[in-house]
Amino acid sequence: MNKEHVDLLITDAAEVISCDGPAEGLAGDTVRHLDPIFNGAVAVRDGKIVAVGDTTELKSRYYPKRNFQADGCLVSPGLVDPHSHLLYAGSRHDEWEAKVTGRGIDAGLQGGIHRSVAWTRAATDEVLITQAGRDLDEMLIHGTTMLEAKTGYGLDQDTELRLLQLTNSIDHFITVIPTYLGAHVPPKEYLQDTDAYVEMVIDLLPQAAKFAEYCDVCCDPIGFSSDQCRRIGKCAIELGLGIRVHADQTGNANGGLLAAELGAASADHVDYTPDEDLIAMAAAGTAAILFPSVTHHLLEMIPLPKYGELEAPPKPFMPQLAERTINSGCVVALSTDYNPGSSPTLSMQTVMQLAARLFRLGYAEIWNMSTLNAAATLGRGHERGSLTPGKRADIIIWRVPEHGMVIHRFGTNLVRDVFVAGEQVIDQARFA
Repeated sequence: MNKEHVDLLITDAAEVISCDGPAEGLAGDTVRHLDPIFNGAVAVRDGKIVAVGDTTELKSRYYPKRNFQADGCLVSPGLVDPHSHLLYAGSRHDEWEAKVTGRGIDAGLQGGIHRSVAWTRAATDEVLITQAGRDLDEMLIHGTTMLEAKTGYGLDQDTELRLLQLTNSIDHFITVIPTYLGAHVPPKEYLQDTDAYVEMVIDLLPQAAKFAEYCDVCCDPIGFSSDQCRRIGKCAIELGLGIRVHADQTGNANGGLLAAELGAASADHVDYTPDEDLIAMAAAGTAAILFPSVTHHLLEMIPLPKYGELEAPPKPFMPQLAERTINSGCVVALSTDYNPGSSPTLSMQTVMQLAARLFRLGYAEIWNMSTLNAAATLGRGHERGSLTPGKRADIIIWRVPEHGMVIHRFGTNLVRDVFVAGEQVIDQARFA
């Protein structure tokens, strides 16, 4: 029997999890299933997956230029992070302490964003791009191979466009997908005339569309009304941009319903989105993206000691939210929401671990939501997010033998090796 030539054959994995499924993602009960291949192997040619299966079988079928031993470790697809705010300046660690202790003045989400905006406007291109490069390196070492990156810390035409241009200039192993988020929150200078700011956001859309794949709007009590977001979204659609929505994070602003109306790729947060709006999202093909790292960092499920008593946490319902989004029929994904205020984490591993501890999601749900479903929300489910023949060979080898161990453990990086398009870029948790 003549063997087929391949560039790479990864063999002897204790488990291979493919996270396979339809390009539009796994919805409903299907997200709760994961079928590990024991003593697994993966064959790669020309940067794409050729086959996934049993090690003995694939060794008999393929002759590789390179045989890479997984040494009894877990092999998975690369992780996909579908919501981040990559480019910004400054650190808001000082304001966070007030939230933790209940002492001092909590800047709140909108107030904190204004601080980041001031620093970002003042930062040089070199400062912004250097920090982004370091952050992307850290993400890659922790297993992320594709990332969506929003603007939103400029909130004026010059800086928003500059952030988009800088995002497009990034050359990294991680695929970075740019999103224009001019409508993040109203900037200080437009707090009394948000409609005028919305017009400014719309005016920039033709230029933004040259650099962005998506337009995001914040349909939330701290952001913009559904009418204002609708105006922006319709103009963006006319220019060929996909739509994403920050929806209902601090209250029900009809963000989820608007996302369904606009046929948005995703509605993100959906903390206060009612069931009927989640069902409308599912019918429209709009995914829901959840952020356990935000819940963790904002202490949304932690009571606050106050005057000898415990003040109830603001969002004890987050496990119910996760269950409601799945039961609605939505494709559900997880993300870091990496940003300087509400979620300063670069690690999708951390998100996966918190998804179990805070949202009570199971291992299969978490893996599927961090790979195929996350890729699907970015319109990449046909080419990324799973170890499926024909897809790009973004592959992680972990320092543990079973997929549940990645989520059961916490506080350390469990990635050993990372392959991007079939090329090894991380070797023993260091750049190859």
